[in-house]
Amino acid sequence: MPSPTNPIRTRLRPRRRRLSLIAAGAALLAVAGTIATVTAASAVPAAPPVGASVGMFSDTMTPTTAADSDRVPVELGVRFTPEHSGDVTALQYYQGRQTDGVTDATLWSSDGTVLAHTSFSPTTTVGWRTVPLVTPVKLIGGRAYVASYNAPHGGYAVSEDNLSDPKQVNGFDLAADAGVYRYGDTSTLPKSTYRGSNYLADVVFRRTDDSTAGSPSPTTAPEPTQTPEPTTTPSATPTPKPTTTPTPEPTTTPTTPPASNAGCVGSANTPGGTDPWGGCWPGPQNTGYPHGLPGDTRAPVTLTPYTGPTTITSCGVVIDSKIVNDTIIVQAGNGTTSKDTPCVTIKNSLVKGVIYSEQASYGPVVIQDTEVHPSDLPWWENIGRSNFFAYRVNSHGGEGVIKCDTHCEAADNWVHGMQLGGSYHYNAFGGNGTNDFRILHNYASCGDWENVSNPGGDAGCSSVIGFYGDFAPIQNITIDRNYLASTFDMSGSGIDTQAGYCLNPGYYPGKPYPDTHNLTVTNNVFARGGSGKCGVFGPTNSLNGIGSPNGNVWQSNRYSDGTAISRSEE
Repeated sequence: MPSPTNPIRTRLRPRRRRLSLIAAGAALLAVAGTIATVTAASAVPAAPPVGASVGMFSDTMTPTTAADSDRVPVELGVRFTPEHSGDVTALQYYQGRQTDGVTDATLWSSDGTVLAHTSFSPTTTVGWRTVPLVTPVKLIGGRAYVASYNAPHGGYAVSEDNLSDPKQVNGFDLAADAGVYRYGDTSTLPKSTYRGSNYLADVVFRRTDDSTAGSPSPTTAPEPTQTPEPTTTPSATPTPKPTTTPTPEPTTTPTTPPASNAGCVGSANTPGGTDPWGGCWPGPQNTGYPHGLPGDTRAPVTLTPYTGPTTITSCGVVIDSKIVNDTIIVQAGNGTTSKDTPCVTIKNSLVKGVIYSEQASYGPVVIQDTEVHPSDLPWWENIGRSNFFAYRVNSHGGEGVIKCDTHCEAADNWVHGMQLGGSYHYNAFGGNGTNDFRILHNYASCGDWENVSNPGGDAGCSSVIGFYGDFAPIQNITIDRNYLASTFDMSGSGIDTQAGYCLNPGYYPGKPYPDTHNLTVTNNVFARGGSGKCGVFGPTNSLNGIGSPNGNVWQSNRYSDGTAISRSEE
């Protein structure tokens, strides 16, 4: 039987490393005509006088970790609330010795609105860097904001446990876990937190008002292409930094509008049959290319042979109503991560290979109303690995798995009937280091083998949905309204190929990246199967350590007979 701790596949090569979130404070800058020094009080510093310019952190602050081992794009920032109204005149960050290629910093409102964004030339000079804004941005006292920068290759400076407690400093209120981050190569509001980390991001703030309300609304500053950095920065004494256990950021449960059950084929909780919300589970009549099956409300298509490139190196390719007799490899990208701006589109087609987009800079790849059915057991997963959007896909044969590293969405797909062979550890959905993956209303099974071809002794399912922190953290994942099934064969010859658990959320002490962060697992239905508990060992492995929820949510998950499944922690 495959061990529950085995990764999806043993041959995967590492690509990314852990983000131990940035902890550092931005420099305290004081400007009043000429540069002046503002000294923080030893206890709770008083707010600066009107006209004084300050930041949250001392310019003598240095990180406890000079260069984190993570090497993926990440937005790093600080969440703060000024006690009084005033203007942000510059953004600041600590340039680490391995923080290569930093060119962007952003000021956000708490709802994610960009108030100012500035681009500048990269530098290799270690220390605090100040980037002036062309137009100052008005902040209203008592409202929350975020200042952040993007580290496109990781390697950032950080001090963990530096912002665990709430504090007041230099006229700013910092809530517990004020240091925030978000993985991604595009600038997006960071919200995640980790162990009170300080990512050394700051602002230069000039107080203009004694009031905390009724000030003018913030204005959006134009985006400069480049701004010079000042040659000097003032000194200030940092506030003592208490350490406590961080409070996880609340997470909301996703909601999905009810669907109509018109067109359902088969009994409840079967492929294509009725689901618990008044709609139909994905199945033969509503996934894959439309070809007139009973219950299919989509217009049938006639397939013709595809004669275009199978290694795609430029954007704008659309494959529509085709039979593709080979693997599609995408090696092009347009710099976006939205289904609304695809680089490559594959729809209404039959692909007899896999669809593979490895790097986060490739894509977006939109795959919809398509059957993916490799004719043999390929080297890659059926669909993967970054910046793809899969809708109404019938994925079977091959390895089956729809696998994500970063920026993916899979909704209304039917993943089933894989080919058992080699020494692979199979899953229907998952990853070995995943950020930003939404798995929504899919019918997924593992262990109902379509073909068997020379399997090794370790071949079989790890889980139906499985994440493993082998090469990067497991975080920012939504798993909502899916059907999970395994343990089809519990005979002596078949049990070893069935899933250990139907869900492996990714918490594995001993893995390089053992913790999970910001996983939302809601409204999923687990088939009982031959084991009576979906997986051989149970329905789910641990979501997180006891007492360390890390922003994870478990709600309304149940067996197909309605029995609730409780949150698993260890």
